[in-house]
Amino acid sequence: MTKCEQTAVFRYTWPGRDESFICIDHAQRLSRVAEAMGLYVQLIPLSGDEQRKVSCSQKTERRDE
Repeated sequence: MTKCEQTAVFRYTWPGRDESFICIDHAQRLSRVAEAMGLYVQLIPLSGDEQRKVSCSQKTERRDE
């Protein structure tokens, strides 16, 4: 597993976890998982300045091509 290198576009909160940053691709996945579990996930859009300072905090599987 490696850290996602995409630019974060949202802050989010997940029950029992600290607020973190997430890219659009992971935000869509996270929203679907939360919906399937019956949970609410709060996605807070980042400003342009904030987006330039942070990257997605999600882990991804490395894909060897």
